[in-house]
Amino acid sequence: MVEFKGSFVEARAKAIAAYREWPRMGFNEFMELVHIPEEVCKRGQEVKCFMSRQPAWIPGNELPWKVLFENLKKPPRRRHTGLGVFGGCVYAQASLAAARAVEEEERQQAAASGNIKSMPGIHSIQGIFTIPGVNDRPFVFDVSKIITARTFLGRRVDARQPKQPSSNPTGPFPNSDANLPLNDICFSSITTFKRPTEGADDIQSPISAQQRYASILSQRAPDQWEPAPQSDIDTITYLFPGAGHGAFPILDMYKVDMSAYNEDKEVTDRRQLILYRPLNPISKDDINGHIVCHAFEADRNGIIMLGNHIGYGFNMGIAASLSYSFYVHTNPEDAVMDGVGWWIQEINWPRVSAGRCMMECKIWSPEGKHVASVYQDGMIVPWKGPIAVKSSKM
Repeated sequence: MVEFKGSFVEARAKAIAAYREWPRMGFNEFMELVHIPEEVCKRGQEVKCFMSRQPAWIPGNELPWKVLFENLKKPPRRRHTGLGVFGGCVYAQASLAAARAVEEEERQQAAASGNIKSMPGIHSIQGIFTIPGVNDRPFVFDVSKIITARTFLGRRVDARQPKQPSSNPTGPFPNSDANLPLNDICFSSITTFKRPTEGADDIQSPISAQQRYASILSQRAPDQWEPAPQSDIDTITYLFPGAGHGAFPILDMYKVDMSAYNEDKEVTDRRQLILYRPLNPISKDDINGHIVCHAFEADRNGIIMLGNHIGYGFNMGIAASLSYSFYVHTNPEDAVMDGVGWWIQEINWPRVSAGRCMMECKIWSPEGKHVASVYQDGMIVPWKGPIAVKSSKM
């Protein structure tokens, strides 16, 4: 039980008063990767190595926990903010590392042969998370070749982190961090690529998300909905209502209020909509950069939002992604975000069993095109007992 010396309402009001704007990085700064030379990488000529430059984002890290619990001798452990950094960081950067390796190979082949082909775009990302990441050191990505065919390519990426913190733990990480001994693999993925092609058919649901939920979406402008909570668990949103984006990088994300829509529905039939677009412009020529931004967004809060629907919101034990698959259904240029229109992530949770859960979602362009889909499997387990708050002046 958490016991406050004064009123909990007063403590929360102090925390709310402590909210502030945080500096937020755009795509170019946050997703910067350094190509590690072969003489440093030492994995052989067939493996290309890259290193991240900025600390990964931690959900809920910018919330004023100290202010809320400043009158407690023994503050409770923050067990609701996850086991490590936001997994979307390593997921997106690993895929971007694979893309940068492929793009460089394409440029070298074009220079050698004079034959310029259309650049392959990310077609799918299939990854598994093995060890929680930490944010005081970089991720190091080993990219190895699986297949290079005429229109289809595949690359494997293994991500590790140094066993010790960086000499500059708040970033940007120096190139010398690439020389540090590495820990075990924390994330592994296969990223496939395909060249743009003309298809005989183009079939999708005749009713887009914009049409299906028009009566809800028309209630307010996209950026007038609540910013996607820094950690969307009932306990945290109750303690820190309206906390804003924090330092969440790359994208502006807003959570549509779907409570009325979901009220009379079973968990499997409930839906959540997230509206998003780039925080800062991303070069239209960097098509793979745009695609990894969609994958980055789609990993945000998905599994833990399910916890709220099934009654774990004030009793969450563990919620974590284990495997995550992302598929692009269109030619890669359809994933480019112009920074003006709002994209929609439509989320649902069709299965929970044996301590595991499934999330699936569709990514819709501002024009109503179904561009990508996500399938994610994770762990979700309730805590042994609910959290109670006690105050002498409640």
